[in-house]
Amino acid sequence: MISRKTIGVPAALVALLVLVALSGAGTECATAALKGASIVSGSQSVKVGSKAFQVNYVRVDLGDPRVGLRMVLGQDRVGGTEDLLSMAARAGAQAAINGTFFNAYVDGPYKDPVGTLIRDGEFVHRGATGTVFAVADGNEVRMEPARFKIVGATNGLWAWPGNWYSYWINRTPTSQNYAGIFTPARGRRTGAADGVSVVVRDGAVTAIGRGEQKIPEDGYVINFQGSEEGLAARFAVGAAVEYKVVMSDGSDRIGFWGRVSEGLGAGPKLVSGGKVSYSAESAKAEGFTEAKILSMSSARSGLALTKDGNLLMVTCAAATMAQFAQIMQALGAVEAMNLDGGASSGLVYGGKYLTRPGRALSNALVVLVDGR
Repeated sequence: MISRKTIGVPAALVALLVLVALSGAGTECATAALKGASIVSGSQSVKVGSKAFQVNYVRVDLGDPRVGLRMVLGQDRVGGTEDLLSMAARAGAQAAINGTFFNAYVDGPYKDPVGTLIRDGEFVHRGATGTVFAVADGNEVRMEPARFKIVGATNGLWAWPGNWYSYWINRTPTSQNYAGIFTPARGRRTGAADGVSVVVRDGAVTAIGRGEQKIPEDGYVINFQGSEEGLAARFAVGAAVEYKVVMSDGSDRIGFWGRVSEGLGAGPKLVSGGKVSYSAESAKAEGFTEAKILSMSSARSGLALTKDGNLLMVTCAAATMAQFAQIMQALGAVEAMNLDGGASSGLVYGGKYLTRPGRALSNALVVLVDGR
């Protein structure tokens, strides 16, 4: 029996949903709030080997010009956390799924994300592992193990003696040798209590001090600690400063990566070219070493692209990563990747939980319709 609300949904779509339900694939639901957009939720049992897994999903037609994807931060800042349903409501989203891993068990005001995060074309956090889900204009989507680095210039010099670099963007220092940039996406303060801090406003250095600094709304703060403090000598009050995020080989971001507007990095990759590509070895190659990725069973969240241009936002109960890869393939994935899981696994549709996470989250991918 199908569970659905069909007010405002085209008759053809309703007929399709009924057909899917009667075929034994599960149930699907479209709500009036979606104004006829091609977004539906569903629940079905997927069998892998001798075991059946209950799966919740939201299917999004990326070919619908009214549909948009956006990365949302908890409390609208890097390091903040917020209830997933609250993030979706604040963004005016019709659907949402939890995003990248984060330091959920760290005490203090900043629970930093792990993966790369891109919002409105700006890198608000740089990650160094996994696969990046990225969106460019026209809902062009890719899942790739992209790697980036951050390079800077003073007074227009991108080579010595004016060049400088940063390891991170908006990440709390965790080692004695550190170079990082803190932008307004971090909030009001850097959270860096030590080292030399260079304050940049409107493209020029306005102050150089030590430790914690207020982040200007029209600029950023660069913090150098330990062996990296020597880089601070390249800055002087009044100097012009700029930085850019480039590919890991030092080349500029061009083509797709030069047009990316939204992105989040998690992983590992599960399906490539319609075939299961996950293995413990492939996960290790992406930088994953923990048993919860390589061997353990846990609640899972993930993203998949189908051959007909749909995005699937998927959650399932306890599964190993190898099982989750097979589940994604069974759902029709041509490309698929893992997101944060366990207590972070959550899925929202039409203002309600399909899967309720067990904690506040660092970030999420949300689906908007007509800008909302």
